[in-house]
Amino acid sequence: MPTPLVPSDLLRIALVSDPQISPDGSAVYYRRSWFDAQADEIRGAIRRVERDGADRAFTSGTNDRLPRVAPDGSALAFVADRDGKTRLFVLRLDGGEAAPLGESYAKIAAIAWSPDSKRIAFVATAPFDAASARVFHDEKTGARHIRMLPFKSDADGLLDGTRKHLFVADAFGDGAARQVTHGDYDVSAPSWSPDGTKIAFSGRVDIPDTESATALSDIHVVEVASGALTTLTRSDGPMIGPVYSHDGKEIAFIGHRHGDDGGGRFDSELLVIGAEGGAIRSLSAGLGRTVGDAVGGDLRTSSPPSPAWGADDREIFVQVCDEGNTSVRAFARDGGGTRVVAGGDREIFGFSVANDGALALAYSTPVVPNEIAIVERYGGERKLTDANPWLSEKTVIAPKRYRPRAHDGTMLDAWLIAPASANEPKTPLVLEVHGGPHGAYGNTFFLEFQVLAAQGVAVAYGNPRGSQSYGAAYSNAILGDWGGIDVADVLRILDGALAQGVFDAARIGVAGGSYGGFMATWLLGHSDRFAAGVSMRAVNDFVSEIGASDLGWFLEKELQAPYVQDAGSKLFHGSPMRAANNITAPLLVEHSERDFRCPIDQGEQLFSLLRRLGRTDTEFVRFAQTGHELSRSGNPRSRILRLRAIAHWFIRHLKPAGIEPERNEAGALFRPLRGEPELPAS
Repeated sequence: MPTPLVPSDLLRIALVSDPQISPDGSAVYYRRSWFDAQADEIRGAIRRVERDGADRAFTSGTNDRLPRVAPDGSALAFVADRDGKTRLFVLRLDGGEAAPLGESYAKIAAIAWSPDSKRIAFVATAPFDAASARVFHDEKTGARHIRMLPFKSDADGLLDGTRKHLFVADAFGDGAARQVTHGDYDVSAPSWSPDGTKIAFSGRVDIPDTESATALSDIHVVEVASGALTTLTRSDGPMIGPVYSHDGKEIAFIGHRHGDDGGGRFDSELLVIGAEGGAIRSLSAGLGRTVGDAVGGDLRTSSPPSPAWGADDREIFVQVCDEGNTSVRAFARDGGGTRVVAGGDREIFGFSVANDGALALAYSTPVVPNEIAIVERYGGERKLTDANPWLSEKTVIAPKRYRPRAHDGTMLDAWLIAPASANEPKTPLVLEVHGGPHGAYGNTFFLEFQVLAAQGVAVAYGNPRGSQSYGAAYSNAILGDWGGIDVADVLRILDGALAQGVFDAARIGVAGGSYGGFMATWLLGHSDRFAAGVSMRAVNDFVSEIGASDLGWFLEKELQAPYVQDAGSKLFHGSPMRAANNITAPLLVEHSERDFRCPIDQGEQLFSLLRRLGRTDTEFVRFAQTGHELSRSGNPRSRILRLRAIAHWFIRHLKPAGIEPERNEAGALFRPLRGEPELPAS
């Protein structure tokens, strides 16, 4: 008989990602990750799966990643940690051992083979250059001398003046690498020109760190021999992922031309520019959907794959996010149209293309954490992996989709996971709100929601206006109106869920993270509909957020509230903290100490105020080791404790049938759920 999913089942989940199909389409190399409970880390190695589904381990490390097949199919390059050092390795596919290439680096972020399969370009940390660096870090004391914005990143931590630059090495020589780019900027997404003389990349070269330039990036081309740099775009938007066409005449990339906005108000587009520069063409603007993957879950974070040119250059393949699904589409190079290559009710979060047009996919559905599949050129699809067969022993509940309407008639989108006990009268329900605000819920696996449903709590989640994947007008509708249209839509999503079953209107909870945390705090301060809430990694005070977040002045633009115009008055009065004194429902505040996106004082302020007001049903769960991405990429133990805390909080305050809450004492929120084992000692 299937058993309920519990937080520590996270340790059993195998994650598959980064599928790289060989040029002839005969095999797919991918990264398989697992959770090491004893070390409290995520491990990973590279596997090879044949077209017929024969799957085997290909590397034996514990942090092997970025598998990239040479264009002629002769070798595989990858990054691995060996003996505490991060290095680039090359493995000939006709036999032999993986050979290290060159020296070690603090971080290697990208790999690209040259077209002749003889050289490898890679992005890695470069030696500190005092002449160009604008941050100096004294390693002994931790002191920093800072002369730039931004000076921190939720992904990389406090910056220390080192940069990620482009290097080139002979793939089969002595491995000595030559640094090709230099300066106070970072390089990402390298792509070789077909003749092997140039490399295109994305970066912020000579873009000032002013209030109007926090999200901008450009497409650049560097000559491999001389290092001469040419900038192709004009700093009029975020431009990423450049890829040369096979004929060398054009470069495709992803971005938009709406200025300094990387938050999702505008749809990202598939753009094309001449290899020497010129006018930019958009191949996707007419579609009215965003290029990339905006659907969020709690098992992974990922960067969007760059566009992929078909072998004959007639089409370009990209991800497209559409109403809670992420598909792969092919766009005609001449602008003549688009077609869905791989779609369905799922999130395709990774792909690559073989020379014969076959695609390797990594995907997730609401009941499948992830799998690798191949789509043949004629359209037939086969699943190649069985990553988590143990899930057949567990109860995994498929959500029901429903489409409520907003007050003005706008069609919204939502899902409901109802537990098996939902046929009983008065089942409690939790409304979950996503972050962003321009992210999206959709057809992907969400462990947090399944854990709550396993405890007899229904979960409703959806995409109010502000969400991505419904067009730019939909995502931009809340500009300057956080707490207005979005709140009304969220409550409509709640009402739509209540109409789907027998739920107890007196036992409704609300939860969310980041912007969803803002929404949880806001709703609890402005509504009496909720019996309990969990506000996670939230922004609660806009004034203190704008100067402390690694996103710079994002909130000023979103809220149409420039600080310089009114000394922060609009930011102050629009903050959830202004109504926090109205919060009387039990509230769990969750935050991470190294959160540089929404710094921890956002949670501390809310918790401290409510406790000072005598709200003893306000409690605080804080984590020390991870940042804003705790729920998706944090250490396993912290992620499990977080899931337990959420479940225990709603068990205590929403009282699902048949479950006795833990005693209300310190540490209770971290205890195993019923039927769940203790975590191993570290």
